[in-house]
Amino acid sequence: MKIVIAVDSFKGCLRSPKICAIIADAYSKVFPEAEIVELPLADGGEGTTEALVAALNGTFERIEAAGPLGKPVSARYGVARDGTLAVMEMAEVAGIELLEPNELDPMKTTTRGVGEMLLAAADRGVEEIILGVGGSATVDGGIGMAAALGYRFLDLSGKPVLPGGAGLAEIAEIRPPDSERMENLAVKVASDVDNPLIGPNGAAPVYGPQKGATPEIVSILDAGLRNLMDLCVESNLVEGGAPGDGAAGGLGFGLRAFCGAELVSGAKLVCDIVGLERHLKGASLLITGEGRTDSQTLNGKLCAVAAEKARNAGVPTMLISGALEATDELLALFDFAFSSSLGQTSLDRLLAEAEGNLRFTALNAARLMRQRFI
Repeated sequence: MKIVIAVDSFKGCLRSPKICAIIADAYSKVFPEAEIVELPLADGGEGTTEALVAALNGTFERIEAAGPLGKPVSARYGVARDGTLAVMEMAEVAGIELLEPNELDPMKTTTRGVGEMLLAAADRGVEEIILGVGGSATVDGGIGMAAALGYRFLDLSGKPVLPGGAGLAEIAEIRPPDSERMENLAVKVASDVDNPLIGPNGAAPVYGPQKGATPEIVSILDAGLRNLMDLCVESNLVEGGAPGDGAAGGLGFGLRAFCGAELVSGAKLVCDIVGLERHLKGASLLITGEGRTDSQTLNGKLCAVAAEKARNAGVPTMLISGALEATDELLALFDFAFSSSLGQTSLDRLLAEAEGNLRFTALNAARLMRQRFI
């Protein structure tokens, strides 16, 4: 019997390697004869670097780069494939978890540190970069990142605009770098969202509020992002908008415009690199999970992608997530579905007790599966 455990992180609570280990321990007790394969996964958010470095037997590099408010932070990225591939997460330098709630301000937060990470990898001689863009604290359209690469964003008087979202509406001219250190470097943006840059489903209206934007600021940011897009199109930096441009407060668009990046499904990319389809051969069960499974999961998030690959391989799928929205669509996607949240309680308590609750649920599910295989 072969059991494949391929889970995403429980955001802000448990990372995917820990979750895999907890579930594997429970199933090894109930199925001591089973071959258990642990595949920590991610879809572009937290844990993406760890998952890919582990799958590719890579190493980690650490640099100092600008944080979301400009203060230097220590950032980590991965290197693999004989030094030709770098794997990184924008959240390392521009993530919402780097700030206290009272520090959130998308008019000020910047992606400059992302550009500094990209340059560090480029100067190291890599040929390809995979950048996960989940968990951002920014809505600057990637101009901070681009400024670090040498782009200049000037107002009508020829002066540099303010960093962060505040400068977007003031941009009147975009000047390219004097030298192109990113030339011939392939950049893939791993994302789990397909939001456009602007409009009702754009970066500012959908994600701005969770980053500290009031309704008034949302309008200012959306108008600023529209100004950025128009200027980039006029400057022939990009042909127009694309699904996923709104990722990470418009960083998806900025990476396309200023780095020639390709936007890809983070879940599919990670599943392909770790070889999920290969591991599913001969498997009796796939176990997947995430912090919360709801209607958004159906839109190409990791658990849905993993379940689809399992179904194609003829392998039943069990979902064990921190929280679960009970819908017919989700039950059609998974053969079994469990929430590890036990009883009605506060969010703080659920987060504090997540590890114990997950252990209990995994063991309970394993015992149920034992009956199936007797």
